[in-house]
Amino acid sequence: MRPSAKTVVFDLDGTLTDSEAGIVASYRHALDSWGIKADTQAIRPWIGPPLRDGFLALGVPRAELDEAIGRYRDFFSTEGILENRLYSGITPMLTSLSEAGVVLALATSKLDEYARSILHDLSIAHFFVVVAGSTRDGTRLDKHQILEHALEALGGADPSTVVMVGDREHDVRAALECGVRPIGVTWGYGTVTELRLAGADCVVGSPDELTSLLLKSSWSSRPSATGS
Repeated sequence: MRPSAKTVVFDLDGTLTDSEAGIVASYRHALDSWGIKADTQAIRPWIGPPLRDGFLALGVPRAELDEAIGRYRDFFSTEGILENRLYSGITPMLTSLSEAGVVLALATSKLDEYARSILHDLSIAHFFVVVAGSTRDGTRLDKHQILEHALEALGGADPSTVVMVGDREHDVRAALECGVRPIGVTWGYGTVTELRLAGADCVVGSPDELTSLLLKSSWSSRPSATGS
């Protein structure tokens, strides 16, 4: 049996917020510069992973990735960022965890400034003691680098009491690289199969289920998966 989490680090897109509309529109805006047409189905797998990975997969030449990312961010910062909503049950979940004394942090592939703006606009910024995102200069790009930064900002929390919660394999792998426990959620853009193959300890299907798990005094190492 392992102790319950004292610190929970959340992913943003697909975990706390449904950001698909804004991200898809921003990708399409950037891809138009190369004459690349991509529908929602093609872009959806790249909601969450670093933008470089998404643009490469969608056909942007490697030498032109910086330009594509710049075009994406120009559009996202004024239009795409407005297309965000909290998933049902997120605010009650954060409230319950905070009232129980759990320390909450955020680790997202979005730029720091975008993440802070989104949290503020959705009235949940006050729950998080640390907000860690990517950097414009590329010094903090991969999810494990972002999570490492969050953990450093948290002041060296005991990894055995830290959980990373996310909806994609990148979140799970980052958690494992940083020595913290990965929990996957299925209301976002990933699946049970993706999360399990990446190494998630637990996969949950709702914020209520996640709250119950995180507030247990202890839990088994590999609970049964839920969701689809």
